[in-house]
Amino acid sequence: MIPAIPAILARDLEPISFDDLPLGGEWTTRRRTISEAEIALFAGVAGDFSPLAIDAGHAGARFAPPALLVAVAIGLGTMDMPLPSVAEWEWLNWKFPRPVRAGETIYARWTLTQKRPPIAGAPTAIVVWRVDVHTADGALCAEGEVGASVRRKAQAARTHPIEPAQAADAAQVAPASRRRRGRRSPATAKPAAPAPPPVEVAPTAAAEKTSTARRRRRRRPRTGISSGHDGQPPVPAVNADPQPAPVTAPAPAQPTGALSRVMKRLRRT
Repeated sequence: MIPAIPAILARDLEPISFDDLPLGGEWTTRRRTISEAEIALFAGVAGDFSPLAIDAGHAGARFAPPALLVAVAIGLGTMDMPLPSVAEWEWLNWKFPRPVRAGETIYARWTLTQKRPPIAGAPTAIVVWRVDVHTADGALCAEGEVGASVRRKAQAARTHPIEPAQAADAAQVAPASRRRRGRRSPATAKPAAPAPPPVEVAPTAAAEKTSTARRRRRRRPRTGISSGHDGQPPVPAVNADPQPAPVTAPAPAQPTGALSRVMKRLRRT
């Protein structure tokens, strides 16, 4: 009877987010022997038919292609290190100081060297591992870096704090928006610019003549005769508002004839 797989193994197979990856963590993988059949299959899949991959004349054994070593190292890492939630691979930078022949056993050592700060609320961030591939006797046969874009936790991506540079940009944008809306805070309001001093303009000859004529017209009397000027005879002034002639009441009629004689007699008595 085959024993059941413990629950802890199932939990370890779940992808780990960027926030849960331990910076500086180091993992050593299990070992794997490279066979001639694997070299031949990889050459057929990759289409690599160079003499280094298919010729067995090098000391009686074939050399493993460098791409095969990289693929085996990444495959070993997916089994024996925390499985990151990789969104996409960014780059691979490798060196191969020593060839690996068919029949040799290798293993890999993964070290998490970089966790680059995420940009604002980006859902992913860059992670860099250093990978060293050794033979069973400890000889270094391959070394390189693997960069990947790893997904972050959804809550951490939403609540990521604003960086100082972004806060400064927001502070510069806020006064501009207030100016567009016509609102200014008392602290940022600028004092009104002083009014420029009045500019004095020299009077021209025509302006002097006009002002002199106006002053002369104001000095003329409304009634009487004005004195002439410029050699012309005086012109009598015309009253713009003539006064109406006074109206006198008619004198009472004097009694005549017999009526007057009667009135005289009454006055005597």
